[in-house]
Amino acid sequence: MWLLASERERRRRDDAILADRTRGLLCAALARHVPGTVVWVYGSLVKPGRFHEWSDVDVALESLPAGMTLQYLQSLLSADVGREVDVCLIDRTRLRPVIEGSGERWIA
Repeated sequence: MWLLASERERRRRDDAILADRTRGLLCAALARHVPGTVVWVYGSLVKPGRFHEWSDVDVALESLPAGMTLQYLQSLLSADVGREVDVCLIDRTRLRPVIEGSGERWIA
């Protein structure tokens, strides 16, 4: 399917707005559920032009608050952000070099 240049531009603009909105929702959700925690955001959300309406959000934590499971935090974040959020612990994933190399380090 070939898109006109104006349609491609509109989609890029809409996707950029969606990415900014999603970043804001994620930031607020992380501050609410894991305040003060070091978080790595990686994947399409931090790659310009890659995030779109079907994208998920990828997050790696340096630590998990006591009494919280990854699955529970994943469900809380997904509900708050309005899309699937994949959560892992950075020291337990083989993707650590990729995450630290291309992700963004946030403090929740």
